[in-house]
Amino acid sequence: MSISLWVLCVKIGLAEAKLGIWQNLSNLEVVAASLFYQFSLYSAVRLAHHGFTLGELGLVCFGATVLFMEMMNLTIARIWPFTTPFIKTYRLPTPLLIYQIALIPGSLLTGFLLSPLLYLSRHIASRPVRRLRFPEQKQKHRRLLALGFYAGTVLVVAGVVGIWTRWCLGNRDPWLWVMFWLLEGKRKWARPLLLAYWAALGSVSVGGWNRQLARSRRYRHRSTASIPGEAPVVPPSPLDMSRANGNGSAGGLSDSSLSPSPASEGLTSMGISFANLPNLPNLPNGATVATDLLDAADKHVPTLSVNARRKFFHALAVAMFLPGVAVDPAFTHLSFSAAFALFTFAEYVRYFALYPFGAAVHVFMNEFLDQKDSGTAILSHFYLLTGCANSVWFEGPSRLLLFTGILVLGVGDAMASVVGKRLGRHRWSTNTPKTVEGSAAFTASVVACAWLLRLLGFTEDFSIVRYGAVATLGSILEAFSVQNDNLTLPLYMWTPQGDGDSRLVMGAYPRLDSAPVTAVWRRA
Repeated sequence: MSISLWVLCVKIGLAEAKLGIWQNLSNLEVVAASLFYQFSLYSAVRLAHHGFTLGELGLVCFGATVLFMEMMNLTIARIWPFTTPFIKTYRLPTPLLIYQIALIPGSLLTGFLLSPLLYLSRHIASRPVRRLRFPEQKQKHRRLLALGFYAGTVLVVAGVVGIWTRWCLGNRDPWLWVMFWLLEGKRKWARPLLLAYWAALGSVSVGGWNRQLARSRRYRHRSTASIPGEAPVVPPSPLDMSRANGNGSAGGLSDSSLSPSPASEGLTSMGISFANLPNLPNLPNGATVATDLLDAADKHVPTLSVNARRKFFHALAVAMFLPGVAVDPAFTHLSFSAAFALFTFAEYVRYFALYPFGAAVHVFMNEFLDQKDSGTAILSHFYLLTGCANSVWFEGPSRLLLFTGILVLGVGDAMASVVGKRLGRHRWSTNTPKTVEGSAAFTASVVACAWLLRLLGFTEDFSIVRYGAVATLGSILEAFSVQNDNLTLPLYMWTPQGDGDSRLVMGAYPRLDSAPVTAVWRRA
């Protein structure tokens, strides 16, 4: 409170001195922003312990404060419409902004309101059976808590969040609005087809990694069982997996069989080792021929490092997001917000061991952890999504800006890693593994892809020299910064471009006061 009062005094002093700083902020907005920023700092440190650097913490809390201020001003404008000459938001107050506030802060609000159920779920799952008061009721209690959370989520989303969204949309049903807007693309089938494309890519990717994980456990079990004198190792059951070690970097649970089990040592070290398969027997029938052929093929699949597995998802981000941003940026804007909310609920399920998906999500996410994911919450996938989405959420003055996050993370960062590790010879300094060759690959790949988008007609004309200079600065930041690249690089490269030419039209955003139409806007 004292900090907020001090900030308010500074604002009043600036107004008296007529310096023009914070002149468009009311005293209420200054106090509210200061209080919420401090609340965000405290919540992030407590809930994601050891998960942020100082720079990442500041950026995340600043973004949360921005969304809170936009929500507050939208609500005030609806309560007192005649005394509010204009809505103070950082973006146009379209339904896209309303849905973003409903989805992202709404998902966090759901976790806050249902936090007692989440805490009890993790508490019961993390304690050994012998230390529980009713050990025979453990699974029943976990199921009831999970059911309570899922039912509570439906009530919060349909109640508090849904009512606020309906109110801000002028008493339009938010669910029907989305369904009708889904058919408002250039073609009625365009947006449903884009959704199907995203769902197919996501399902194939997650299914493929789950299959590799299951096969690796199966091979280790076979290899151990075939060694004379050793007892066969039974792969951990879903019940055992739900008790992941609470001392691990993934923020798992305490009484897991994952850590001591020889069949899962590769998982906890975040690498997959494929044991040699025994020769396939001559089967009298062909009932299992397909399975055996797949098993034999999997034996030759190379083991990927953690870095390679993470870069795979960078490439997946390009394949998923680039067509959406190029064809329908407005629909992609809304989809990014929905994906962030989905990630939030997936993290609830993982960290709090919600039945029956908690163990599966936890084991899957463990395969992609590195030293940066040392806190209780796993944030890398949030950073990757946010880095790609911010360029669209910011609603910049040119179409080229929409692709900034995708080009920087999906192309530039991945190429810098591959070239730097394979061809890098000259390090920037002795304190960093980053090489000059990797930074050059970052710049060249980003500029080349931007130029290709221009040739295909997805962006307007732009200065190659200026864009190359911005990409070079981004590559230098990537080489020397200790912050998470997924969060900082897109912001760093977007800023100098966003201050440039503002004459470009950015389109396909629905207006708040009419049915969804293809609208365009110009920055003054």
